[in-house]
Amino acid sequence: MLFGVFVKKLRDLVFGLIYRAAYQARAIVWEMQRPTLIGVRVLVVRDGQVLLIRHRAGKKPWALPGGGVERHERMAEAARREVYEETGAPVQIERLHGVFDSFHGAYSNYIAVFVATPQGKPIQRTSIEIAEIAYFPLHQLPIALDDGSRRRVEEYLAGRQGVSELW
Repeated sequence: MLFGVFVKKLRDLVFGLIYRAAYQARAIVWEMQRPTLIGVRVLVVRDGQVLLIRHRAGKKPWALPGGGVERHERMAEAARREVYEETGAPVQIERLHGVFDSFHGAYSNYIAVFVATPQGKPIQRTSIEIAEIAYFPLHQLPIALDDGSRRRVEEYLAGRQGVSELW
């Protein structure tokens, strides 16, 4: 049992180092290319709780699940795909919460946020990108939740829809 704990900690350390290196390399490429990105995030809500993912790096690693939209992919399909890839949970998209702009350094990122209900339980997978997945009560979010995700939950709780603001 002790050996299993050691192997898990070693795997998490190695995956964390790889993720940080890949994240930094991507930032360098984006600085040179100056891309326009289109992404999705998803508020997966169940019984007063929201499903969050924890990335392996970052000052505030907890976030709503999501990612990039692929070429010729509908945004709602990208939202379903990203939640499933990151959490193993199939979801039903209920509605569009809003569209947000994020401008950092050399790139522009436009993010569509959807509200969804889970159609199954999340499955903790071994991933270089995702360290942990968990449901949190909507009123007790982790301190290390990224600011944009926190604002989206606050808007959801306030009953806002059709929001268009900065991430």
